[in-house]
Amino acid sequence: MNRISRFSHMSLIAWAAFAIATAIVAFSFAHSRDYRFLYFAIPMLAALVIIPMILTKMSQHAYSDATPVYERKAKLRKISTISSSKLGEVVKIRGTIVGISFRWLNRPHLKIDDSTGVISAVLFTQAQEKLVIGEQVEILGTLMRGLIHRGTVIISAISVRKLEI
Repeated sequence: MNRISRFSHMSLIAWAAFAIATAIVAFSFAHSRDYRFLYFAIPMLAALVIIPMILTKMSQHAYSDATPVYERKAKLRKISTISSSKLGEVVKIRGTIVGISFRWLNRPHLKIDDSTGVISAVLFTQAQEKLVIGEQVEILGTLMRGLIHRGTVIISAISVRKLEI
């Protein structure tokens, strides 16, 4: 499987917070010239980078551990058969990625088309593999109400696996 190390990737928001904090530290040090300040500031800047990386890795590990449990419960479905009456059901769908959003937040929302319909699959941690539009994937997750449009059904994805076709 084409797995890539995503441990070092942080969301754009985390990098922005780090850049702002670094600028504040540099500005404060430039005015005070107090090296003792750096003994506290530099470890805090490091924490702004390390903590998001660790949390991402922990989330990915938890999802990876839960995947076999979900695999046993999952029912392979066509998107056209999914409805609000099936909320909470563990499903597996296969289709083509036709859209990706919120990647910059490390919480990608995928639009999946299986030729019978289109559904959103939301990952609450970054994917283990680099995903691109046009790829065939298998999504494993739980059906839930849409995060914004509460009348829609989406998949809270626990696993996204590329299909070799």
